[in-house]
Amino acid sequence: MPEWSSNDLNEEQESAITYDGNVLLIACPGSGKTRTLVYKLAYELERIEDRRKFIIAITYTHRAADEIKERIEYLGTETKQLWIGTIHSFCLEWILKPYSLYSNELKNGFRIINSFDSEQLLGELCEPYKFPRIGYYDCNYHSSPTGIKLACNDPVKLSGVKEILSKYFDTLTSRRQIDFELILYHSFQILE
Repeated sequence: MPEWSSNDLNEEQESAITYDGNVLLIACPGSGKTRTLVYKLAYELERIEDRRKFIIAITYTHRAADEIKERIEYLGTETKQLWIGTIHSFCLEWILKPYSLYSNELKNGFRIINSFDSEQLLGELCEPYKFPRIGYYDCNYHSSPTGIKLACNDPVKLSGVKEILSKYFDTLTSRRQIDFELILYHSFQILE
């Protein structure tokens, strides 16, 4: 088990680390949330008895994931049974790559396009829409359990945005491509 001194952690942090189950940490910046998370992950890794089990930790950035993993290793804890990364990386590695054959749109292979390529394609598709002028930012969308949700709420632009996104999705499908938001969408569809 990772060792800590009374100077490393306060009583609430210690109870969060040793609590048997999920913990929600809410605290101000600089209060030791990351330190507590590092110790909690190290504590749970030390408790794993089955080599087939893993701990999954999802972060906002790859940089945060790397820092947390380094700090766990610095404590002397083995990280072979830890997977840590962003939600997009998790979905790609643990859901899409192994189970894409269960998706009609992905079963023949797919390629991830970056935000620059996505913006460029949407920009080209927006070009004919001059009155009212529809730009790339009008075509933002996000995935939800009920489907794709448009960010645009301007009733004058809405039908044009729907047409553009329809063409965008058709183009991606014909090229066997998905963007970052579609990683989440398709992962949810496969899980469901």
